[in-house]
Amino acid sequence: MLCLKVQALKDRSLGTAVVGVICGPLLATLCLAVAQTSNPRTDDAGRTKVVLIIHARDQGGSPVAPSSVKDIQVTEHGRKLQVVDGPKSAGPKQIALLLDSNFHQRKVLPLEQQTAGEMLSEFEKERAQALVISYGAEIHSSGELTDDLGSLKNFTASLRVETDKRNGTVLLYDAMKRAFERLSDGPGTRAVVVFAEGNDHGSSIGWASLARLAQQAQIACYVVMFADHSFYGREVRHYGYYLVELAPKTGGRLWEVGDNPRKARETEQQVTEALDSQGLVEVLVPDVHANRFHPVKVTSPGYQVSAQSGYFDHEIP
Repeated sequence: MLCLKVQALKDRSLGTAVVGVICGPLLATLCLAVAQTSNPRTDDAGRTKVVLIIHARDQGGSPVAPSSVKDIQVTEHGRKLQVVDGPKSAGPKQIALLLDSNFHQRKVLPLEQQTAGEMLSEFEKERAQALVISYGAEIHSSGELTDDLGSLKNFTASLRVETDKRNGTVLLYDAMKRAFERLSDGPGTRAVVVFAEGNDHGSSIGWASLARLAQQAQIACYVVMFADHSFYGREVRHYGYYLVELAPKTGGRLWEVGDNPRKARETEQQVTEALDSQGLVEVLVPDVHANRFHPVKVTSPGYQVSAQSGYFDHEIP
């Protein structure tokens, strides 16, 4: 009965302290034991585990399997963090592919569709599971994850650009959130590949919240920007400003294709290579909840390593 009372009160920030005073040392000791074991990811030194997404290449620039990378080092503000697991592959690929079908993409949607079809062909060779989502003022989805990539190619080919040029709604972030929700919680290399003009208008979630959700689910976001215009205005980025921030925080990358078929083909290959080399490394970090982002640096002798640029401490499980 005593243990039940401790469990019921441990989540009340003031209640535990008051009970400890009233009921004496025994209950205080029990409360301490409950607090120490409530998070199995925290060790005796007050550190907790964080999983980072990484990619590795050899000195020639060719992607390598994450498990082949040795002597990996992770530092935060110059302080070395203990690596407790990895690098390793996360498992079979689970990929959400998002196409931008808002009215302004009417001249480049065919290039988006062609590039998506080529990516799906590559995913098919690797027996990956995937889904396709189009977004603009509305969101349309192919459904749940599937290994029937032929049906996804047909769905992609059937997409049409939106026709209401007066509707400025672009639910980019809502579509990304829906993709996160569709990706499995089980083991797997999870990624969202986003084709985008770059800006969101009208979503119920912001880009920073998406970055936190991606960390929780270990999802990398790869962004490919398509448009029939420049992404800049007076030498300042006008389109995709927040996507530039989002992608590296998830272990992903951003490419600018514009309306160039050659760049689209090259980018398709680079995205496929990034997915092939996507891996995980688990490190111990201070169990601090300051509600902020912590930059990290990941290196390994003899390899070119790119990695998730850091972690949000309040999203640690």
